[in-house]
Amino acid sequence: HVINNSWGCPALEGCDAEVLAPAVTALRDAGIFVVASAGNEGPFCGSIREPLALYPDAFSVGAVAEGGGLAYFSSRGPVTVDGSNRVKPDISAPGVQVLSSLPHNAYGYEDGTSMAGPHVVGAVALMWSANPKLIGNIGQTVKILEDTARPYTNPPDSQGTCPGGQDLAMEVGH
Repeated sequence: HVINNSWGCPALEGCDAEVLAPAVTALRDAGIFVVASAGNEGPFCGSIREPLALYPDAFSVGAVAEGGGLAYFSSRGPVTVDGSNRVKPDISAPGVQVLSSLPHNAYGYEDGTSMAGPHVVGAVALMWSANPKLIGNIGQTVKILEDTARPYTNPPDSQGTCPGGQDLAMEVGH
């Protein structure tokens, strides 16, 4: 019911940035919640450039640090690569020093929007488990996430505030 990804689509590999858009739309239309990590190309405005995070039908996630400030590396909106000026990311979640599994039966702390996305996937999975009537209702689920996230009120970083950037952060502990 809910998927998460941290894919890129580098032109170097011959990838067309729009090639995955129909699949994301079809997944959303099928009632599958698509979460996409925003990318780690910050701190500059307009740094969300990779699919799936730039698509309107994907719920993209930026990263915040433990104190609630936007992580320096977290890609920021608006989406300019396609000329849409779409507001992204849709939300931010903890993405700095997140305990993660590593190769060779190890654990360690990692940074990245790829660490933030699973927090949102988990929140959606818990919401849908607690209230099965929400399953597949992407619009209502997004509304609940947006309505219950705290507004991002930390002062702007050295890059200032991005026009049309996200302003919501999940209240999720480390």
